[in-house]
Amino acid sequence: MKKFLCLFISFLCFSAHVCADEIHYIEWPENYSYSSDNIYVAAEKDTGMIIPLSYYGEYLYAYTNQNTEFEFKAVTPQKFSDLDNTLYYTQYIDEMSAREILVGFDDGTFRPNQPLTRAEMSAVFSRLFSILPSNKKSVFSDVTEDSWYSGYVTALYEKGVFKKDDKFNPNSPVTREQLTAMTYRMLSDMGCINETGEYDFSNYLDYDTLSDYAVEPYNLLLSNDYRIISDWLENDFNNLADDEYTLQPEKSVTRDECAEFLSNLVFDFVDNNAPAIKRDIAPDEEIPILDGSTSTYNITENIYWYYYDNAYNLPDFPKQHSKTSNAYKRLIDGEVEMIFVPDPSEDIKNYAKEKGVTLKYIPIANEALVFFTSANNRASNITTEQLYDIYVNNTPYNWKKLGGKDAELVPYCRNNDSGSHAQMEKFILDGNEINEDIRRERTSYIMSSILTDVEKFNNENSDKYAMGYSLFYYYINNYRILGPLNLKMLSVNNIEPTEESIANGSYPYTTNYYAVIRDEDNPKVEAFAKLMQGEFGQEIIRRSGMGVIKNTD
Repeated sequence: MKKFLCLFISFLCFSAHVCADEIHYIEWPENYSYSSDNIYVAAEKDTGMIIPLSYYGEYLYAYTNQNTEFEFKAVTPQKFSDLDNTLYYTQYIDEMSAREILVGFDDGTFRPNQPLTRAEMSAVFSRLFSILPSNKKSVFSDVTEDSWYSGYVTALYEKGVFKKDDKFNPNSPVTREQLTAMTYRMLSDMGCINETGEYDFSNYLDYDTLSDYAVEPYNLLLSNDYRIISDWLENDFNNLADDEYTLQPEKSVTRDECAEFLSNLVFDFVDNNAPAIKRDIAPDEEIPILDGSTSTYNITENIYWYYYDNAYNLPDFPKQHSKTSNAYKRLIDGEVEMIFVPDPSEDIKNYAKEKGVTLKYIPIANEALVFFTSANNRASNITTEQLYDIYVNNTPYNWKKLGGKDAELVPYCRNNDSGSHAQMEKFILDGNEINEDIRRERTSYIMSSILTDVEKFNNENSDKYAMGYSLFYYYINNYRILGPLNLKMLSVNNIEPTEESIANGSYPYTTNYYAVIRDEDNPKVEAFAKLMQGEFGQEIIRRSGMGVIKNTD
């Protein structure tokens, strides 16, 4: 099964934001007639010429110079006699043919399965990026001046898309890795590639078969959030983290593959680089400098997306949170103005005291500390006393004592500067530390890894069941990223953790997420804090998949 991939690491997939100054936009005209039969592109007002690197959504975006006036243009795609319109790739062929980038043949066919030659690809690429043919002499011995593609090949050579060599091999099929290298070199010449990045290719089975020249293009295209051509070997449809892929870098690129690749390239290019636009619905209050825990990053994302289209492309958009403990320290040190976090640890309370800073805690969402184990474990309940005994005293426990089968209980914990550890201090530890043996042998240092660590342990051991802890909404939302895990949450003191029991406070380890600010005079921050306590804040929390605190006013 074929798949074109932009693999997200956790939920962080950000654009380079390096050439947005050349992307301009206009709003949809109020009286513009929309038809699903048409493709909408940008066109120069004066000439009507299509601007291929354009894309429409709420706005029409076009990659063009500042002085070019452009407008919407509706194009009815050409109908090719050899295409089945029910096939998925037809939409991409429509996009590319409407832009006059990848056109058909004189007999009315498109020939989707036919490989593209290197000569044809030079013409297609030049059209996409609006590069005029060069009239200079070719540097390749097999590209004659009278060949129809000579000007395209030479123009792309001048851009660095093609490298100098004795022969160009114009009639050879263009390969996947050649197309990938062409794309990277073109975007690099345009100044639209962040030249740093290290992509994780562990799921690509044939990554080591890439030619040397293609290694950097694959790495930097994916690192800059551009999709490539790959083949998806589906292991588990519901768990993308375990999926495997092949690149088949020397495989010829067919015309339908090229249409899909270029259509995705247009979208990714605009998505990665289009300027952020403030929405009409954005509140008047200015967004403070934000940070927070890993589990609350969605809050920051959704605030910015509420305020801006293309929010990721704002230069000051927070690309990630610095985790609970660091966020508290940054707030205390005055580096940020508001953080979204669970309760602080004792270390953080002491740090604030040392710095002479008083913090103000504003509840904005419901949350709870939860414990989980294998879904195959018959045990379903645990008590606070038992948890204290397990995590503080490291007392050996058998799940049989908790209503399960005869199996050893193996506890996992989080690192001390995590938000969930602060909840352990609040509800379980009673001023003590997690036992050193547990900390040394079974600490999960990444919030999501405690779920996968417990899952992995349970899969590898038939006579033991591991147990871990996390925050309720993070646990729930993480299934969307990790796929279904064979885990279940435990009841505590015979009360099951649910949205209802957390909202009404009957679940014993109910807490909150807070918007935390320094307790000092700062009108901008105070105004935004008030905004987070009202309907706007509730909408942001709802969009973030967290427990909304109902306003009782």
